[in-house]
Amino acid sequence: MKDSPVDSVATPKVAIDWYRATPWWPLASQSIVISWRATHILLCAAALLVTQVWLDVCQGIFGAETAGFHEWVTPLARPQPFPLGLAPQGTDSPLTVWEKFLFPVFQGLSDPTLSGIAFCLSSMIGIIAIWSFVGGCLTRRSVVEMGTKMTAPWAESIRLVLRRWQSIAWSVTMPSGLIVLIAVFPLFLGWLSNIPAIGPWIAGLLMIPVVFLCIGIGWCAAITLFGFPLSVCAIVTEKGADAYDGISRSAAYTFQRPLTLALCVIAAQFLSMVGGMLLSIVLTTGFRVIEAAFDIGSFSSLRDFESMWGPILRGIVPLLLAAYGLSYFWTASAATYLILRKDVDHAEFDLVDMEVEERKSLPELPKADLPKGGAAVPASDSTSSDAKSIALPENTAE
Repeated sequence: MKDSPVDSVATPKVAIDWYRATPWWPLASQSIVISWRATHILLCAAALLVTQVWLDVCQGIFGAETAGFHEWVTPLARPQPFPLGLAPQGTDSPLTVWEKFLFPVFQGLSDPTLSGIAFCLSSMIGIIAIWSFVGGCLTRRSVVEMGTKMTAPWAESIRLVLRRWQSIAWSVTMPSGLIVLIAVFPLFLGWLSNIPAIGPWIAGLLMIPVVFLCIGIGWCAAITLFGFPLSVCAIVTEKGADAYDGISRSAAYTFQRPLTLALCVIAAQFLSMVGGMLLSIVLTTGFRVIEAAFDIGSFSSLRDFESMWGPILRGIVPLLLAAYGLSYFWTASAATYLILRKDVDHAEFDLVDMEVEERKSLPELPKADLPKGGAAVPASDSTSSDAKSIALPENTAE
């Protein structure tokens, strides 16, 4: 018997394409892969050392307390039981890195002395100068790879960031500068209040309208606190972007989609723990093997190695783990920016400025002269006619 037409029809299979159903998932998973690349971690490690040196110099000049800055080159310690004694060390989460960047601001507000404010301002200048370049390079490479599925060359990324380095720094300092400018008014009134008898009355009366400036100061502070990584992403992603584009986009995405931003931060916190634990296991296991081999050949343990190189050798693994936290911070910021931009502006992930340097064009070839009839002159005829025109008659010598 032949099969009926109904039996021969193939039943279609229905499957869920999770990458299309959840467009944020590829970005979230890819952010871990990009963040623990050796080049990214080594760049962040070098920037961490430079930052620590700059903070030590500022502390030596102004004599201010730098409590908390020692944590820049060491990650947050979270000891926990692990088999074979290979307990992975903790890594900094995005919120911890965010606190590191803004620690000078919090310290200056908590202890407003002249030396403390001078130290905070000088340290913030160094932090902005260093990490605007490093963060720009990392976010540029992350945005290009996440959006276009192509790896951005280091040379092109560095050239683009160098051209927009000033804009990246201004996108962070302009809101902060506006805060300082507004703060001049209560500062002047504070000096005015020192006048005996009438000073407190006049200063108190003038402080009534000045207090309402807290709305503007709070708005600028919120843009600086919550939007500074997004402004860096905007400047290295959009075509011809400058500091104003970075500030406007970061403010719009932060205040128009606060719930989406909060969800992205929560997801980044969880993924940073997963990626950091895996990297910590790798680094800790490798270091334990090297340490055991050194202890077998030496009379002392590497942990008690009494040499100037001992602290440096023991601090390499914590430095790399701290560098991973910063690397993931900028990579996760790039993923968050692409998600917020798609949600607010409906822009696709691959809409990235692929700026290429203009190449010098070759000189144009000379056009052949055509006769009145429009037919091209053969090459042999043209060369012979040119030769005839160039040759001089013999009687010209007379």
